[in-house]
Amino acid sequence: METSIGDKRSVVVVRGHNIAGTLRMAAIVAERFLRDPGLFEPGHAYPPDWNDLWSRKTSPYDKHFNQNNWASLHVGGETVFATRDSDALQGIERLAEGADLDEKTLRAATRGLFGTVSPDDVVVQHESQTAVVVTPFEDYLRTAVLERHSGRTGSFSFQVRRATDHPARPHSVMTFCADVIESCNLRQFLERAPDGSDRTLTPASARAIQSQIDGARKRRQELIQYIEGFEHANRVQYRPERPDV
Repeated sequence: METSIGDKRSVVVVRGHNIAGTLRMAAIVAERFLRDPGLFEPGHAYPPDWNDLWSRKTSPYDKHFNQNNWASLHVGGETVFATRDSDALQGIERLAEGADLDEKTLRAATRGLFGTVSPDDVVVQHESQTAVVVTPFEDYLRTAVLERHSGRTGSFSFQVRRATDHPARPHSVMTFCADVIESCNLRQFLERAPDGSDRTLTPASARAIQSQIDGARKRRQELIQYIEGFEHANRVQYRPERPDV
């Protein structure tokens, strides 16, 4: 993501375990940069406590049921913050130096992981691909979401009109988008989750699954409240239609 205010400009790479968490981390960066445009300048005297900011954005549901969740920030190929150490991730960022990741960069970064294997023998596969683009205009902020999964493609977009008394900020729009995407994902999880009548499950497995289902339902209700609250406070227009959250 590129942040700029006046002559202050920073290109910050935000990585994460999932798109909703990545958007929330990007929202943190945007909000902090708005407060302090010199945030990423070398030798900054008062760097934010990124770990505390990330922890506040991580829901109890994710902390309990998604312990592999992670996030990281990189500027100019250097790691500014990471929730966990990863030599592979840092190697990728040093090669990319803030640019978009492509097949060539990923192959080069992972070459050492497989010894003397030929680059032609390394195949990069993506379980799913999601793109989110937030574009500011004079009167509104537009967000477009495109997702490819299992050979299927879906997309939607929404516009948030600026109000004179409380204009929507990019970081709040990114957080709203994260809530919408997470709620959609939880809805899909709940539709696929097995119920208690599945006799192939052991009692312990059935209890664990039911606990996650209960947690997912509660988390989704929270997200729906956040989404509806944002829609009530702002003029949100969806295209082609509001997704089923």
